[in-house]
Amino acid sequence: MKSHTPASARKGLQPCGADVGTPLIPKEEFARIKAESVKIYAYANRIMRKACEEQRRQDFGYALFDKNGWLLKLYGPEGFPEWCAARGICLGSRWDMKSMGHSAVSIGLRDQAEARTCGPEHDDPSLGDVEIHFAPLLLESREKGRFNTLGGLALFAPASAPVEEGALILDSLANDIILHIFMAGELYDLYFQEPKGLVNIDINRITGKYHILYHNDQLFRTLGIPYENLYFQKAETLFDPLPKNQRFWDIIQNQRIVEDEIIPLSVRGREATYQISNALYQQSKLGVAGIRFFVSSPQVVSNHVARHIGNNAVYSFPRIIGQSPAMQRCIARAKSIARSDSNVMITGESGVGKDIFAQAIHNASRRKDSPFIVLNCAAYPRDLLASELFGYDGGAYTGAKKNGNLGKFELADTGTIFLDEIGDMPLDLQVMLLRVIEQKTFSRIGSNVVRSVNVKIISATNADLQDMVEKRTFRPDLYFRLCTLNLRLPPLRERGQDIILLGEHFIDAITARLQMPERKILADETKELMLRLPWSGNVRELQNVIERVVQLVPHQVITPRDLEQCLDFTVSRDELLPPEAEVPPRAEPSSHRRTSVTREEILRALEECKYNRTLAAYTLGISRKTFYRKLEELQIEL
Repeated sequence: MKSHTPASARKGLQPCGADVGTPLIPKEEFARIKAESVKIYAYANRIMRKACEEQRRQDFGYALFDKNGWLLKLYGPEGFPEWCAARGICLGSRWDMKSMGHSAVSIGLRDQAEARTCGPEHDDPSLGDVEIHFAPLLLESREKGRFNTLGGLALFAPASAPVEEGALILDSLANDIILHIFMAGELYDLYFQEPKGLVNIDINRITGKYHILYHNDQLFRTLGIPYENLYFQKAETLFDPLPKNQRFWDIIQNQRIVEDEIIPLSVRGREATYQISNALYQQSKLGVAGIRFFVSSPQVVSNHVARHIGNNAVYSFPRIIGQSPAMQRCIARAKSIARSDSNVMITGESGVGKDIFAQAIHNASRRKDSPFIVLNCAAYPRDLLASELFGYDGGAYTGAKKNGNLGKFELADTGTIFLDEIGDMPLDLQVMLLRVIEQKTFSRIGSNVVRSVNVKIISATNADLQDMVEKRTFRPDLYFRLCTLNLRLPPLRERGQDIILLGEHFIDAITARLQMPERKILADETKELMLRLPWSGNVRELQNVIERVVQLVPHQVITPRDLEQCLDFTVSRDELLPPEAEVPPRAEPSSHRRTSVTREEILRALEECKYNRTLAAYTLGISRKTFYRKLEELQIEL
């Protein structure tokens, strides 16, 4: 009988020896070929291992091929690889027409169809006692009727003992493999445009190891690392193993379901905070189990938390009401400040709108799409203020949340933090704040991890910080760091007609909010009185007074008396007399101060002054306090 050599050897390749796990081609080349077909390799492994568990006969097995005919993997009983090696069926051998000649594998790959060859039908005499069934792994393209060949699956058995219904078994297995690949692709396409990072971690049923089944591009942008293909790589390739990422690995190992849970993640040595949601899947009979993770970046986390705690910046410069020269100068200066990334100090009396200008500056800056986080330094005791600013790790102190908590600086990363009432910050916390400003890093309470932060700080106070610096209750170095740019807002009493503009704006807003049938109107005398009031509470006081007037006054026209009855504080009438230069020429004052006036004099003065009470009092030579007392004594109703 004529001896023959396997076709693989005839083509210059070394035939398989006893070590059937060693491919015919260099290991590096074989690894590259497998990597290019990692999708079919991974899905076939899962299905074929399950199929071989149920296999009763011990004298046949299967082989997986890539689209170019390279033999990637053998599946079968213990003696199957040696049986294959004796016939030139080796890992790393190529089974296209040029290399192996006529066989079910080369025919099936060429024709994209199932094929069968047996014994002498093969060009390679080494296969003279082999029966081969082949089923291609075909995936239909988006162009209907056209198929892409991903590879193929072959069944090898002795020609003398063919496998009953072998073609049917092979076809079923190939269909299962391609169905899994198709459904995974559909799922991937579904989530590919997901704005969150997506990673599907598969749990190997046999080994218990974790592999990345698929991921989207957004995952790498979210984690802040360059893109690379991690399909079917170990999960530890991306996420650092224990003892790091304890909470992450706990979720996987115990298959816990989480929704918008904020946890630290260490990715290749770089630690940051992320928001995690997940979904579990499991089909034990199919050997399928895994966890699908949705990962949001720290910036997205900050925006999410900011929305839920109501710290969005809603005001912009066009929404600020004010036409007085003083206010227009402030707006112009604030717009210039918004173009800078330096820290800002806003000063002014309580109620002038420092928080509104802070929001407007943020919304006009390059950080407008990032978080705007607010912290009132006067609203927390010292210990709680530190945790609010910098956050804490779980168990940092008694009563701390189990999972820790994000601080305002961490939430504000890439955005703006507004520190209101900065003058109330304790001295020891001023030192910590100064360190954040200078080094742009901080650590949570109870943590040794140093975190970087990129924020713009806007501070506000109604205190005299310069005086506090002199008295050593505020650190001078922090003062100069915070006051790189400064903005002083004028009190309401210095804004002239803005008082009327604001008053009418509040009337419109309150009327619309309460869905009132008619709008209240300010009488001219009422407007004049508003211009004379000191408004020590500034815009906030004006808003409160107008809200009271609109809801309590039963008639449409708001008179000065209505306004006075709704004031928060009693105002001295003498304070409201107009300066002599502002009295209209028609008002002739009495030549001397009087202590008493008659009813007729009062009525005449009111008529001459067109019921302007301030001018009537001035004309009579009495204070407004006296004038109002006389109105009550003489029961004069206006």
